[in-house]
Amino acid sequence: MRRTTICRSNRAVLLALVAGLLGVPGLGAQDTTRAAADTSQAPAAPAGQLPESHVVTQGETLWSISQLYFSDPLLWPEIYRLNTAVVEDPHWIYPGEVLHLGAPTSVARVSAETTAVSVGQAAAADTVRAQGADTAVRVDTTVVDTAQLVEAPPPPPGPTETYETIFDRGRSRTEEVQDILRAYANQPYRPLRRGEFYAAGFLSERERLPWGLVLGATAVPAVPRLTQHTTATVFGQIAVQPPQGASYHVGDSLLIARIDRDLPSWGDVVVPVGVARVTDVQKSQLLGDVIMQFGRIHDGNLAMPLEPFKDAGEVRPVPVRRGLEAIVISQRDLHVLTNAQQILFLDRGRAEGVVPGDLFEIYRPASRELGGASEQPLIVVEIVHTREHSCSGLVLGITHPGVFPGSPARLIRKMPS
Repeated sequence: MRRTTICRSNRAVLLALVAGLLGVPGLGAQDTTRAAADTSQAPAAPAGQLPESHVVTQGETLWSISQLYFSDPLLWPEIYRLNTAVVEDPHWIYPGEVLHLGAPTSVARVSAETTAVSVGQAAAADTVRAQGADTAVRVDTTVVDTAQLVEAPPPPPGPTETYETIFDRGRSRTEEVQDILRAYANQPYRPLRRGEFYAAGFLSERERLPWGLVLGATAVPAVPRLTQHTTATVFGQIAVQPPQGASYHVGDSLLIARIDRDLPSWGDVVVPVGVARVTDVQKSQLLGDVIMQFGRIHDGNLAMPLEPFKDAGEVRPVPVRRGLEAIVISQRDLHVLTNAQQILFLDRGRAEGVVPGDLFEIYRPASRELGGASEQPLIVVEIVHTREHSCSGLVLGITHPGVFPGSPARLIRKMPS
């Protein structure tokens, strides 16, 4: 469609002719000019000259400034490109900012003498000469829909605040120290943990225990074993031969252990090496998966039903005066010096009211000689497993490592019953 510009001096005559052709009565030329004003274009820069800069006033946007100087609001990115040092966000400009528009150039203007308009799709048009007009205008009778020529609205402004995650926010030194202290102060307290209970070991007290025999791992090792190493590890499957008359079901748990040595009057020293869960019950054997491991699991280790663990929750032992007296029987693992996290056996058990979570203090008695040494605390142990007449204590604090069989101990903290 070919388009030319209508001379403003003859526009009233032209619209009057259009009104006459459409049969609209009583339409004056002056009113028609105001009603049919061209709204598709904003006024161009004054005097045909593009200034070098522009001072932003209240209510202006890059969209409106581009329309003012370039007659096209879609050219606003060019203004933003020239003023990135002034405008940080193209959606936000402020009154008083000086925007650079480039070097002064002349704006091309259209001559008013070339005023012939031809709007396509009319089959024929009439040439009418209006009174007092010198110019012949070719007018199409098709009515132009000016609603489609309305200027599009400017883009919406950006958000006033950007979303900030916890990873973006900076943390002060005080907050970091508070988090560290909170981690120490708010630790979940447990007088006894499940793993400590199962891994402690105990004395058999000459009791006949229902031991089964570990036959070995069901999976063939990728590398042939040249020496006696671990048979199975965590999540590995083992085969167990149960004792005569024992009844097992899928889901039962087994304690895998080894017999370390025999103590006179106290029986075997049982050292746990892992925990397995039964997955299949066959005619002459059980299949189970290793779910916990405390040491090396070998062919020939023993297995028996796992004693249930009773979680005491967050109950704390309370101090007692003149508590129960006990004697150190032996260490579970023989060492020259007693270290933290080792297991000591004491000669008090369930029959004397000892329960897991109780605290005993092993001490050196005071010398009865005049001017001799006073009583000296040596080690604090937490009871993690109990038998009928013996218990297993986990070493927590050491003042002096000189602890031997026969050393005296006393109950200093008791779990509430």
